[in-house]
Amino acid sequence: MGKTDYERLRRIPVDPRVTLVIERNPNLLAEQTGAMSSWGGPSQYRRFMRLPIEQRLCYAAILEGVTQEDQIGVVTGLSSKEISRGLQGLQKRGLVKLEKRPM
Repeated sequence: MGKTDYERLRRIPVDPRVTLVIERNPNLLAEQTGAMSSWGGPSQYRRFMRLPIEQRLCYAAILEGVTQEDQIGVVTGLSSKEISRGLQGLQKRGLVKLEKRPM
């Protein structure tokens, strides 16, 4: 995904249902392969965009290598409560594994 625009990720750029149409039409799929490849393809885009905003922004930050909660807040603009909810939701989905901080 490269340098992520987290404000833009708050809104869904393409309705995930449109990706179903793209996948079913070989001509459209060939045209959109470049645009969707940065997301891992149409199905990954759909999965990512269906996440609640907190989870979506936390996951995008983690994919970019930002793993500390305070730093996730800096890059995403989420509050600590939103980050906590987002990370817990991602863990429930099996997308991240939370580690306990050393004391």
